[in-house]
Amino acid sequence: MLTNTKIQTMKRIFSGGLVFAVLFVAARPLSSEVKPKTVPFPVAAPLAIPGATLNPGDYTIEVVNQLSDRIVLRVRDKSGSALTTFLGVRERQSGSRASGPVAWSNAVDGKKYLRGWNFQGAPSSVEFVYPKDDAVKIATANPSKVPAVDPGSEGKPTDSTLSQSDMELLNLWLLHLDQVSGGQGSIKAEKFESGSSPQPKPVVASLPHTASLMPVVWLVGLGALLAAAFLRIFRVRSGNAAPYTR
Repeated sequence: MLTNTKIQTMKRIFSGGLVFAVLFVAARPLSSEVKPKTVPFPVAAPLAIPGATLNPGDYTIEVVNQLSDRIVLRVRDKSGSALTTFLGVRERQSGSRASGPVAWSNAVDGKKYLRGWNFQGAPSSVEFVYPKDDAVKIATANPSKVPAVDPGSEGKPTDSTLSQSDMELLNLWLLHLDQVSGGQGSIKAEKFESGSSPQPKPVVASLPHTASLMPVVWLVGLGALLAAAFLRIFRVRSGNAAPYTR
């Protein structure tokens, strides 16, 4: 027969398990939430990035937001003022590189453009998305596809007043030089597809928590309620049963 002490102990165990499950589910989204990643960005010589040309000095680059097919980046100067906010995409072909800036192989009109950034611990670099005019110049000088946007063609501001929400809605393109035999070739554009990478990789180590554990909470809660009801019924029956005597 279960004594009152045992019954109370079992109730405490079930109640404690339910509370633990609720706290566990509530804490998981916080612990796995994507946090902006800010790293130092020292510049030794003039360097062009989307929306700005950086003079020698100390800067920082940070991940502002991530979407399925693009990343919002921001560069700040030494004082912390934002110089430019622009888009990036995950590198279409992963490769091992040292953390830090990744430059385009060939300069454009004597100006060095930055291709992207390799965040420490990430399996692939982030390629910078350039405005169409800059992307055409880069693609002409480098035999590679250059991520690009064309806000003007979509009725958006083409200067620094472009908002982050507009950036998240812009169409992404890949520009490349189509070499023609005996000629200089022409720039071709194709729609950027986030699935073009065989193994898309996140920029940061942790991903947003998307799967819900609410079914677990409901099951634990239901089990606790059923167990409590069973113990209550058993206790009432045991208390009402008269001892058998001859």
